[in-house]
Amino acid sequence: MTYVAPGKLMVKPEGGGKGQQFLVANATRILGAAAICGDDSGHVTIGKDGYGTKRCSVDQLEQAAKTGAVTVRVSMDRVSQGADTVEEKYHP
Repeated sequence: MTYVAPGKLMVKPEGGGKGQQFLVANATRILGAAAICGDDSGHVTIGKDGYGTKRCSVDQLEQAAKTGAVTVRVSMDRVSQGADTVEEKYHP
């Protein structure tokens, strides 16, 4: 995931390929594992699928995107091109 502009991020397929921009808003459900909004103790919050479960803010998501080191799964509304859900994939 990379940062494009305020409220606009981009993801690319893991195997390569063309990137897809998406919009984020306060209504977007953002779930972090460790990198987006991890706690100070280093505790990781993931579900059985290996994706984050801790609620994060748009600001935290954008800061993480600026690092270019966070992998996410995005569920989008195809009409608005806005993200419904952004989930961080945990990788130690």
